[in-house]
Amino acid sequence: MDRPLVPPTALSVSSAGLQHRPSVPRRFDRTVRALTDAMIGQRQATPERCETVERVSEFLLMAHAKMPDYLRMAFRILTLLFDASSYPFKGKPFHRLGLAERIAHIKVWESSRLQFRRALMTYYRTMAVFGLYSELYGQDYEWSGGHE
Repeated sequence: MDRPLVPPTALSVSSAGLQHRPSVPRRFDRTVRALTDAMIGQRQATPERCETVERVSEFLLMAHAKMPDYLRMAFRILTLLFDASSYPFKGKPFHRLGLAERIAHIKVWESSRLQFRRALMTYYRTMAVFGLYSELYGQDYEWSGGHE
């Protein structure tokens, strides 16, 4: 019997028209939001940054929710491992670090000898930048006759 990946009642549409994904552990959400903030913080220093970070974070969380089960679990585990990896050095999880400390921690993972660390950061950076530019230029894309 085929079952839908997301039950119809698990999704709702906000006033902005965005769909919200089903509940995911809060620690995972916080880590993705902290990653997004650190990655966008390097590219966008404007007053609207908080709203943009929130929208891009939702984009990343929705992309995660749409992954096949075997990828979704792997990304969740690796993301939570990333969050916990700052404990030995800073005494707190990644999502509780300050912006400068988060940026430094991301750079450590991006330059790691371990390929899975670099790959995870590449995934999040690519998706965050894609989400950011889609957010910033989406209106221009629609205006220019782009396809949805």
